[in-house]
Formats: sequence, C-alpha cells, structure tokens
Amino acid sequence: MSIQDQEHTAEPSSSPADSAGTRRALRADLLRVGKIGGARSATSSAAVIEGHALIDRRTGVWVPLAERRRQAAAGSPADQARWDRLIEAVTRPTQPTEVSYEKLVVRVGSARDLLRTLADTLPPFVPVAEVAQRIEQRVESGTYPPGAVLAPGRIAADLGLPLQSVHLALSDLAGKGVIEQQANCRARVPGANPFNDRPRQLAQLLRALAAGGAFPPGTALPGRRELCRILVTGDKPFAAALRLLFQEGLLERDVRQRLTVRRGSVKRTDPPKLPAPAGHVKSLRDDEIPEAARRTRAWWNARLSPAPAALDQVIDQLGATAHQLVDRAQPGSVPPSTAQQQLSALVARTAITAAAVHHPHFELRLWHAACLATAVCDLLALLDDLDASRPSRRTAMPPLL
Repeated sequence: MSIQDQEHTAEPSSSPADSAGTRRALRADLLRVGKIGGARSATSSAAVIEGHALIDRRTGVWVPLAERRRQAAAGSPADQARWDRLIEAVTRPTQPTEVSYEKLVVRVGSARDLLRTLADTLPPFVPVAEVAQRIEQRVESGTYPPGAVLAPGRIAADLGLPLQSVHLALSDLAGKGVIEQQANCRARVPGANPFNDRPRQLAQLLRALAAGGAFPPGTALPGRRELCRILVTGDKPFAAALRLLFQEGLLERDVRQRLTVRRGSVKRTDPPKLPAPAGHVKSLRDDEIPEAARRTRAWWNARLSPAPAALDQVIDQLGATAHQLVDRAQPGSVPPSTAQQQLSALVARTAITAAAVHHPHFELRLWHAACLATAVCDLLALLDDLDASRPSRRTAMPPLL
C-alpha cells in the first residue's frame, strides 16, 4: 500500500481530552509514523515530499500538547529544554533543499520520540520538578549520603519513576548545586562521609565478631569467599579491611597460612542479649526466611533504598526470627563438641549483627540488615542439620547466651 493509500484509509489524527483516548491516539499515530520513510520512498522525490507532509499531519496536532507540557514544566529547566528539542526536531524544513530522504528519516525518528514522550507523560505522570524534590529530600535526610554515587537506574527503580525523568531531575539538581555531575556523566552527592568508608566499617564489624565470640581469638577464620558472603561485601573493600586489621595486630596467619584472630588482640566480651520482639511482630516461618534474606541482600547489593517502613518491618521480622532460633538452640544436646562450638559461634554472630542493625544511619542499617539475614539463614540451616543428627533422647545443653 502506498503512502497516499495509507493516508486515505487512516482516521484523522486528533488529541482527545481524556487520557485513555489520548494514549490510544498516540499509539495509533506512532504506528503510522513508523511506516513513513521506507525504502521505496528513497526512489521517488514525490514520495519523499509526501512523507514530509504526512509527518506534518501526524505531529502537527500533537505539537500544541507538547507546548503545554513545556509550559507545565516551568519548575524544571532540563524538562523545558527537552520539550524545546522535541518540538524543534519535528518542525518542517524551511529550505526546499532540506526536504530530502535523509532528512525524512531523521524526522521520522524525531516524530516517534515526540509521540513516545507525550505518551510517557500522560497522567498519572510525576512532574520532573517533583522527582527532583523527592531526590533532594533523600539527600537531605541522609538516605543518599555525602559522597554517594547516584545511579539513575537504581533511583528510578527505587522511586518507581521513569528513567528519563530521573536523568532530567538530576540535571536540575546539578544546576542548583545539590549534586555534582562528574566528567564521566555520573552524579554524586557532594562531600565526603565517614559512613562511606567500607573497609573501616568491615573492620569494625570483624572486631565486634571477634570480641563477642563469633570468631574467638586463636581460631582460624573462614575462607575469604565465605567471609565476603557473611559480611555481604565485595572482595576489594574486604581486602582493604584485612590490611587494616593486620596493621593493628588483630589478625595473623598460622603455620597453614590461614587467617587467624591473634590471641590477646581483643578483650573477650559477652555477645549482646537479643531483645524480646514486640508483641505485634511475627517471626518468619522457616520457608519465608530465605526469601526475606534474598530480598534484603538484593537491596544492599543493588544499593536500592527501600521505604524506611519496609526496611524496619524486615528488620523487626528478622530480629523476632533470630530470637526464636536462638531459643530453639538452647535445649537439647549436640553430639559432637565441634558442632556445639560452631553453634555457639553462630548464635554469637546472630546476636551481634542483630544489635548492630539498629544503627541510625540508613545505609549502615541496610547493610547490617543484610548481614543479619545471612546469619539467620545460616543459623536455621545449622539447627536443621543438628536436629537431624540428634538422638531421640535429649539432655539439656548449657545456655549459649
């Protein structure tokens, strides 16, 4: 079918007032624009001219709506500049020499961009100025702390917003000096924050685990990969943390070159007591624990920022579950002494991470929640293994806490 035939059979373009009708009309015109400028148009000057005329018809009715979008974006210079570019790109060339096939192909792409953007900004669209305000509020509250890199994709997933809106909002915030746009086009919050010092955070948690009995002095630590899993960290910050602990004398290598907590390097303390969960908080079922751990670790590994209420709920559930599992670890006998030592160390690790999870800083609270989720999963797996190996007659085991 020729372009002229398509023009006669197609319904006239219009911009209905209701959002559903507007969306359908935009989708229909988007499909029609996509059929303009095919290979046959390159062989006919008349087809090229006709193609430009079709673009004028398909986009001309939408340009007033785009101009209204530009006016509504008065609070966002980046959004206004976007609409200026989109409107200018679909404008018909004024010089006859510019009415070419190459220009037609470019205008087809520009027309598709305009129609897609109009469809993306239909209600319930969040204005770019409001997106910038939400990001700025998170910067001010410390959810995005000084020195933090702002990944647009993560912010878009975190806030449930279009990626393009986040890019524009970051440009606006950079213009206001709220964030910095680096040479590599990455955005970051200005300033430095000691809470971003991952090696020192890891070193501090390892000291607490060693002092509290999770890794008692004189014992070999798990392998490097296992420690990275326990601490929910990457290899580079973990290697830097190990260097700090070697320098201060907490760690050494034994004759088998295993990482070992040096005797006398820390003062042994009792692990903190797990507080009783609030009455309204229900512990997780055994089959729910792995999913809660997966979700919490995913939040941290992707550096997503869940709603504070959602994070607090997971922390409360993990705390209640940890309390239940520790109570389950108290009674009964554990046949091999090595298993009893392993259980005692894991209970201590769970209690220490449960105490650290209530840090006031949001990012550290999220990381400690991921560590707690890992400890709870490990404790459940060990208890299940011990239950399977225990004799039918049980004797009381000394309290672990």
